[in-house]
This record gives sequence, structure tokens and C-alpha cells, in this order.
Amino acid sequence: MKILFLANRLPHENVSGGHRLIYQRMQRLIELGHQVGLAAFVTPENEKFVPAVREWVAELETVPTPTRKVLTRAFHDYISVTLPAIFWNNYSPEMMRTIGDMVERTQYDVVVAGFSEMGMYLYRNPYLSAVRKVVSCHRCLTTAFDKYARTRGVSLPLRLKSAAQVAGLEKYEFEMYSTMDHILTLTPEDRFTLLTHAPELPVSVIPSGIDSDYLAPSNAKQEGPPIVMMCGYFTDKSNHDGALWFAHEVWPRLAKRHPTLLYYIVGNGTSHELEELAKKDKRITVIGTVEDLRPYREQARIFINPVRLGAGLRTKVLEAMAAGLPVVSTAVGAAGIPAQNGVNCFIADTPELTADAIDWLLKDEALATSMGQAAQKMVKEKYDIHATVLELEHILQEIVSV
Repeated sequence: MKILFLANRLPHENVSGGHRLIYQRMQRLIELGHQVGLAAFVTPENEKFVPAVREWVAELETVPTPTRKVLTRAFHDYISVTLPAIFWNNYSPEMMRTIGDMVERTQYDVVVAGFSEMGMYLYRNPYLSAVRKVVSCHRCLTTAFDKYARTRGVSLPLRLKSAAQVAGLEKYEFEMYSTMDHILTLTPEDRFTLLTHAPELPVSVIPSGIDSDYLAPSNAKQEGPPIVMMCGYFTDKSNHDGALWFAHEVWPRLAKRHPTLLYYIVGNGTSHELEELAKKDKRITVIGTVEDLRPYREQARIFINPVRLGAGLRTKVLEAMAAGLPVVSTAVGAAGIPAQNGVNCFIADTPELTADAIDWLLKDEALATSMGQAAQKMVKEKYDIHATVLELEHILQEIVSV
């Protein structure tokens, strides 16, 4: 098959989370003998990875990541009814034309939009010729924005602009899905969510694939003070809110019990608010963008995922588990993962429980080790990238053969 992938961030070897999943799917499909192309947005920071990606894909086209002026962005956040803000933030006329040109030139059998935001390039694209269209939905956007609007403690501006967008977002998102040949989700829960909104959608579940060998720890002995680590793209509202919630509600409790404990916030898009936290407390470190998360996971004693907002499966939690790190997460943060509280992770939704769970893991090395090993075993059994890509290949072949 000729398969074109679309991504709103360049998938490359050292990227993490959902974009690493896109990278791995592409790599495995190429190994299976398929011709794979890629159209992706690229930031100046990611330009250096372009030559390496170009070497292994059959075709690569990149477009600069869209940038928006503050006033224009505010208009779309609160007022515009033409295109929901999350889609508008990813909208580029150049990308529309680029994808149309690639499909026409290479005659792709199927196009797979990684993340729902990129699905708009397969919907109402005036340059796109007839081709099979698939959206890999990593989260239901309507559900995510509804949580932003309803969750207590979320900033008032975020609640207001989310509430203003939910109805229009639902209409656009599910009209877009209805024009696709197939929708992929990462979990049965996500599939159920989509079918609740639109029962007629053709939806299949392809679990998030993890390369356990790549993520396996070196088993080097950890030295220095203990570290709790959170990672993610902090332009994402759920990650930003989670980092602040942990810092304000959980960290003061932990800091008193463990005077040498450090809190690392790793990932791009960190805000002025997060930077200010680090200035006020020298035990909080904002690392920012890194090329490879593995060294930071190896330094950490515990991986935290304190997100209260959003929807979908968090691949970064599975990656931390594959690296043998004990995980403490909210229920929302562990959604879609076969989490066994106290066995392969701790689930905690209050500041008190979160602090207690981290406290137990810091004090009980045997518990931390056994939890990390149980999580590693679960990920290897249920999320092997080779098995999940074979499932993906089968579905794409069925779509193309219709």
C-alpha cells in the first residue's frame, strides 16, 4: 500500500508521546513493505530532525507550524463560529495544498491523519482528490473541552472559552468524522465515547504501541537527590493545569516530608507561570524541551501524571511504565490503561492521596521496584508495537480493498 501520514509535529526518533506513536507506526509499516509518506508541521527547533526523517520515508513535505497573533487568537477562542479554535490553531492553507499535491502526485491508497486536529485536511480540502481517509483519534476533542468547562479549579478564562466552543466543536468534529472511511481510537473507552455522539461511525480500536526495547532502562544506579518527574507538551491545557495543580496542591505536602526531593517539569511550551514556580522554589526545575526523555526518566524515582482535564490515552504514561518507573496518576491521566491500583501504578485524585502515594514509593524501595516491574510486564504484553501495527495494517488493507 501507499500510505500518507499527516502530523502536526514532526515525528522523529527522539520525540515522545502521541507523535512517537506516529513515528513507530510509520517505521513498522515501512518494514512490512509499504510505501509511506509524511506531511508534517515543523518548528524551527525540529528542523534539525528533517534530514534524518527524509532518509527513511518515501516522501516528506514540511510546512512551518502556524503562528497566531494574540488578538486574532482571542477572537477564535471566544467568538468565531467558522472553525473551532483547536482546528484553527492547526490550520494552514499551505498544508491544505501540500496534502492535495502529494495525494495527486503519488496516488496514495490511504491517508492517515494523526490526531483529530489534522483530520480537517481530509475534510473540505479543495485540493484533495479521491482517496481513502482515516483519522487516528487520540482523544475526543469535544469531551476534552467539556471537561475544561466543567472542572472546578480551572482558570476562569479557560472555562469560559471552552464553554463557548463546545457546541460548535461537537458539530464540526463529528461532521468531519462522518466523512471519513474509518476512525481509529486507542482505547475501547474512546470508541464508546465517539459512538455515543455518532452511533453510525466506523470505529476500530488500535492500542497505543510501545517499543519496550527502546525504552528499557540501563539499570544504572540512581545517584543524587530523589526526583519526581512530569513530562508533556505544556501548551496542552491539561498538562499545564496538571503541573500547576501538583505544584500548588501536592508539592507543599511532599516538600515538608522529603527535604531533598526535587520536582522536574520536562517538555516544551512551558509558560511564564511555570517558570515563576521554579524561581520561587529552587527544588522545582523547569527543564523545557529535550531531545531525548530517556536520560530524565533514568534520573527520576517516580513518574507523575497529575492531569485533571482532557480525554484519551496518555502514551507518556505507558512509556514511563515501559522504562520501569513507578507511576502516580489521576484517574483521568490513566484513562484507557489497565491500571491496577497498588500493583502496577497508584491512582490518586486528591492532593492528600497523591502525596501519600509518592511518600510510600519514596520510603519503600521494594514497593517502587515491584510496581515498576509489574507495569513493564503489562506494557510488554498488551502494547507491543509490532502486534499493534499488524492490527493497523489489517484495517488499512480492508479499507483500501473496499
